[in-house]
Amino acid sequence: MRHAVFLGVAVIALSGCSDPKAASKGNFKTAVDAYISQNPPCLSIPASPERPEGGGQPDFPRYVSAAPTTSDIQRQTQERQRAPFDALVAAGLMSVSDTTIKVRSGLWANDVSDMPVRAYDLTPDGRNALSEAGARTAITAPQQRFCYGRPTVDEIVQFTEPADAMGVKASRVSYRYHLADLPAWAKNAAMLAAFPQLQRDSAPSIDAAAAVILTNDGWVHERAFRR
Repeated sequence: MRHAVFLGVAVIALSGCSDPKAASKGNFKTAVDAYISQNPPCLSIPASPERPEGGGQPDFPRYVSAAPTTSDIQRQTQERQRAPFDALVAAGLMSVSDTTIKVRSGLWANDVSDMPVRAYDLTPDGRNALSEAGARTAITAPQQRFCYGRPTVDEIVQFTEPADAMGVKASRVSYRYHLADLPAWAKNAAMLAAFPQLQRDSAPSIDAAAAVILTNDGWVHERAFRR
């Protein structure tokens, strides 16, 4: 009899472990990992501080003024604008050259003059790493960015008891993850200095939280949920 009871308990326990709808660390890890592994963090490429006369925001190259400065404030502004682009050059994602562009000038911006600029364009490696978010329309352009790494859940730290919320059953999950397969450019010293986000994301363990929602097929990350 005891043997039969033990087998019965074991069967129940095993069925619970394999039940995708069970509230368990294993199921929640699967749900969170399925979403975040497909959504790596990204660095937005800074907008072009200077625009050629008669043109909108250029995709590439992007221009930073190289005009002679007459004050510390102007010099600091140029250095601040160049810093992220120069880091991208150091990482091999962009190249830089000196050129001039036509710009509107004068008190009422009625005159056109030549402005010396530094032109930052994508290298072949940069074009391969580039991704875009959003649609291109007559008045908008996609957000251009460099994404990096593959988020991987290491452990589910804790979770709340699943409860009904707005017509669904949900649980709040705390977890730790790290970024696997970081590209070399994301580890470049100049990039780490120019983009603090990279330093944070390259930590060996990162704390995060999310909600998971129960569906007919099991648990999913809140951002992957579709009614």
